[in-house]
Amino acid sequence: MRKSWAEYKREARKRERDEQLARERQLNTSVFRKAFSDFFKEDNCTGFGSHYLILGSKWWDFSEDDGIEPLDPSEIDEDDQAAAFNSLGKAELVLSVLEDVVDTLARDISDFKRSEIEARIDEVKRSGLTGPNSKASLDELERLKKMRHNLNKRVRRTLPQTKAAG
Repeated sequence: MRKSWAEYKREARKRERDEQLARERQLNTSVFRKAFSDFFKEDNCTGFGSHYLILGSKWWDFSEDDGIEPLDPSEIDEDDQAAAFNSLGKAELVLSVLEDVVDTLARDISDFKRSEIEARIDEVKRSGLTGPNSKASLDELERLKKMRHNLNKRVRRTLPQTKAAG
Protein backbone atom coordinates (compact mmCIF):
# COMPACT_ATOMS: atom_id res chain seq x y z
CA MET A 1 0.00 0.00 0.00
CA ARG A 2 1.27 3.43 -0.92
CA LYS A 3 2.11 5.93 1.84
CA SER A 4 0.18 9.14 2.11
CA TRP A 5 1.81 12.56 2.03
CA ALA A 6 1.17 12.94 5.76
CA GLU A 7 3.03 9.69 6.48
CA TYR A 8 6.03 10.84 4.44
CA LYS A 9 6.06 14.18 6.31
CA ARG A 10 5.71 12.41 9.66
CA GLU A 11 8.69 10.19 8.87
CA ALA A 12 10.74 13.17 7.67
CA ARG A 13 9.99 15.09 10.88
CA LYS A 14 10.97 12.05 12.95
CA ARG A 15 14.26 11.77 11.05
CA GLU A 16 14.93 15.48 11.66
CA ARG A 17 14.21 15.09 15.38
CA ASP A 18 16.49 12.05 15.61
CA GLU A 19 19.29 13.90 13.78
CA GLN A 20 18.87 16.91 16.08
CA LEU A 21 19.05 14.68 19.16
CA ALA A 22 22.20 13.02 17.84
CA ARG A 23 23.80 16.45 17.27
CA GLU A 24 22.83 17.54 20.80
CA ARG A 25 24.34 14.39 22.33
CA GLN A 26 27.56 14.98 20.41
CA LEU A 27 27.69 18.60 21.64
CA ASN A 28 27.32 17.49 25.25
CA THR A 29 30.75 15.90 25.08
CA SER A 30 32.62 18.08 22.58
CA VAL A 31 31.52 21.64 23.39
CA PHE A 32 29.97 21.54 26.86
CA ARG A 33 32.88 20.16 28.88
CA LYS A 34 32.18 21.77 32.25
CA ALA A 35 29.37 20.28 34.35
CA PHE A 36 26.22 22.38 34.58
CA SER A 37 26.26 21.87 38.35
CA ASP A 38 29.74 23.48 38.54
CA PHE A 39 28.51 26.44 36.49
CA PHE A 40 25.49 26.74 38.77
CA LYS A 41 27.67 26.80 41.91
CA GLU A 42 30.36 29.14 40.56
CA ASP A 43 28.17 31.72 38.89
CA ASN A 44 25.44 31.83 41.55
CA CYS A 45 22.74 31.47 38.95
CA THR A 46 19.27 32.72 39.68
CA GLY A 47 17.85 29.36 40.61
CA PHE A 48 14.20 29.00 41.42
CA GLY A 49 14.06 28.07 45.10
CA SER A 50 12.02 31.15 45.95
CA HIS A 51 9.34 30.07 43.49
CA TYR A 52 8.69 26.94 45.52
CA LEU A 53 8.45 28.99 48.70
CA ILE A 54 5.50 30.70 47.03
CA LEU A 55 3.87 27.43 45.96
CA GLY A 56 4.12 25.86 49.39
CA SER A 57 2.82 22.46 50.30
CA LYS A 58 0.18 20.62 48.27
CA TRP A 59 0.32 23.14 45.42
CA TRP A 60 -0.58 20.32 43.00
CA ASP A 61 -3.78 19.31 44.86
CA PHE A 62 -6.89 20.94 43.41
CA SER A 63 -9.39 18.46 44.88
CA GLU A 64 -10.38 20.94 47.61
CA ASP A 65 -11.55 24.47 46.85
CA ASP A 66 -8.90 26.07 49.02
CA GLY A 67 -6.30 28.66 48.17
CA ILE A 68 -2.55 28.64 48.09
CA GLU A 69 -0.60 28.04 51.31
CA PRO A 70 2.91 29.42 50.74
CA LEU A 71 5.81 28.11 52.82
CA ASP A 72 7.03 31.69 53.23
CA PRO A 73 4.17 34.24 53.10
CA SER A 74 6.65 37.10 52.62
CA GLU A 75 7.66 35.67 49.20
CA ILE A 76 4.19 36.04 47.67
CA ASP A 77 2.72 39.33 46.50
CA GLU A 78 -0.41 40.45 48.39
CA ASP A 79 -2.44 40.69 45.17
CA ASP A 80 -1.42 37.17 44.14
CA GLN A 81 -2.30 35.86 47.60
CA ALA A 82 -5.71 37.53 47.42
CA ALA A 83 -6.37 36.20 43.90
CA ALA A 84 -5.43 32.62 44.88
CA PHE A 85 -8.21 32.24 47.47
CA ASN A 86 -9.85 29.25 45.75
CA SER A 87 -8.75 26.31 43.61
CA LEU A 88 -9.03 28.23 40.32
CA GLY A 89 -6.97 31.14 41.64
CA LYS A 90 -4.48 28.67 43.04
CA ALA A 91 -4.23 26.90 39.66
CA GLU A 92 -3.63 30.21 37.87
CA LEU A 93 -0.94 31.19 40.37
CA VAL A 94 0.73 27.78 40.05
CA LEU A 95 0.72 28.16 36.25
CA SER A 96 2.27 31.62 36.52
CA VAL A 97 4.97 30.46 38.94
CA LEU A 98 5.82 27.40 36.85
CA GLU A 99 6.12 29.61 33.75
CA ASP A 100 8.60 31.75 35.71
CA VAL A 101 10.51 28.61 36.74
CA VAL A 102 10.73 27.47 33.11
CA ASP A 103 11.91 30.92 31.99
CA THR A 104 14.51 31.11 34.77
CA LEU A 105 15.88 27.64 34.15
CA ALA A 106 15.99 28.21 30.38
CA ARG A 107 17.95 31.43 30.94
CA ASP A 108 20.43 29.63 33.22
CA ILE A 109 20.92 26.82 30.68
CA SER A 110 21.38 29.35 27.88
CA ASP A 111 23.96 31.29 29.92
CA PHE A 112 25.84 28.05 30.65
CA LYS A 113 25.89 27.01 27.00
CA ARG A 114 26.92 30.50 25.90
CA SER A 115 29.85 30.55 28.34
CA GLU A 116 31.00 27.10 27.20
CA ILE A 117 30.74 28.09 23.53
CA GLU A 118 32.74 31.26 24.25
CA ALA A 119 35.41 29.13 25.93
CA ARG A 120 35.61 26.84 22.88
CA ILE A 121 35.82 29.88 20.56
CA ASP A 122 38.73 31.23 22.61
CA GLU A 123 40.44 27.82 22.45
CA VAL A 124 40.13 27.73 18.65
CA LYS A 125 41.46 31.29 18.34
CA ARG A 126 44.39 30.52 20.66
CA SER A 127 45.28 27.38 18.74
CA GLY A 128 45.85 29.56 15.71
CA LEU A 129 44.01 29.75 12.45
CA THR A 130 47.08 29.03 10.33
CA GLY A 131 48.82 25.82 9.47
CA PRO A 132 47.69 22.44 8.19
CA ASN A 133 44.44 22.43 10.22
CA SER A 134 43.45 26.01 9.43
CA LYS A 135 40.41 25.04 7.33
CA ALA A 136 39.10 22.72 10.04
CA SER A 137 39.71 25.41 12.67
CA LEU A 138 37.85 28.02 10.61
CA ASP A 139 34.95 25.61 10.07
CA GLU A 140 34.81 24.88 13.81
CA LEU A 141 34.93 28.61 14.59
CA GLU A 142 32.02 29.30 12.23
CA ARG A 143 30.02 26.41 13.70
CA LEU A 144 30.57 27.72 17.23
CA LYS A 145 29.62 31.27 16.22
CA LYS A 146 26.42 29.97 14.64
CA MET A 147 25.60 28.09 17.85
CA ARG A 148 26.21 31.26 19.87
CA HIS A 149 23.97 33.22 17.50
CA ASN A 150 21.18 30.63 17.87
CA LEU A 151 21.29 31.01 21.66
CA ASN A 152 20.42 34.70 21.27
CA LYS A 153 17.09 33.84 19.66
CA ARG A 154 13.86 33.68 21.62
CA VAL A 155 11.59 30.65 21.34
CA ARG A 156 7.84 30.92 21.45
CA ARG A 157 5.85 28.07 22.93
CA THR A 158 2.12 28.09 22.40
CA LEU A 159 -0.10 27.44 25.38
CA PRO A 160 -3.87 27.31 25.65
CA GLN A 161 -5.46 30.64 26.54
CA THR A 162 -6.35 30.82 30.24
CA LYS A 163 -7.48 34.44 30.49
CA ALA A 164 -11.23 34.70 29.98
CA ALA A 165 -11.68 38.42 30.72
CA GLY A 166 -13.58 40.21 27.97
